[in-house]
Amino acid sequence: MAVSTPRRLAWTGLIIVAVVALAFGADAALRTYAEKRMESEIRQALPAGVTAPGLTVNVRGFSFLAQYLAGRFEEVDVDAPNITTARGSVQASLVAGDVHIDRSFRVPPVLGTVQGTLHVSEESVNSLVSLPDPTAAIQLSDKTVSYSATTQVLGLPITYSAAVRPVADGALIRLYPQSVNVTSGPVHFDVKSLLGDIFNGKPINVCIAPYIPQGLKVDDIAVAKSKATIDFHANDFSLDPKTFQTHSACPSS
Repeated sequence: MAVSTPRRLAWTGLIIVAVVALAFGADAALRTYAEKRMESEIRQALPAGVTAPGLTVNVRGFSFLAQYLAGRFEEVDVDAPNITTARGSVQASLVAGDVHIDRSFRVPPVLGTVQGTLHVSEESVNSLVSLPDPTAAIQLSDKTVSYSATTQVLGLPITYSAAVRPVADGALIRLYPQSVNVTSGPVHFDVKSLLGDIFNGKPINVCIAPYIPQGLKVDDIAVAKSKATIDFHANDFSLDPKTFQTHSACPSS
């Protein structure tokens, strides 16, 4: 007996729905697999002593399968809420575009473009930065970073605070002096004499090239009360472990 047209259309519709459901299911499964592999690649590429619990990778765009077969993801978002070192921790997030992958995942992905942000608390800054004076501390306030310490002058303890405004310049952080004050001790003491040429009106250049992977550039530093936000970018950034072990040289001037 011939199948009626309405019934034939109903079966055709069911078959189409099933095919679409299978396609979406396969797409989701492959997406999850790729995301987990990339999370693993990032963790393996981190320097010794650095961990990133809670790190997640999300591949954006549809269809994932088409992007995978092309060997290129349009956008990949990475969130690392707790990058931990022996000295302290930071939060990081980044958006990568034009991500080139090896479909076998035997070769680490290469991020065509990277725009990222680091979030650092005042507590973490004091843990991560080695200060020469054990009495010293760094304070973060609106647009400025303050360094407070205690010293001895003619046997008298003097506590002073020096404030600078940080400005990012590629592999350099330029610290522009803002103020220096005595917070306890002889109020009329010229504490600038203890700091040499630091407060001569010129910025203090701090090279951070030895601490960041080669190719990564710092774009901006925004300092607020008790926290700092650092924006960075990179191009053609490989997730190969060698990338994180290679650093730029400090500028000559």
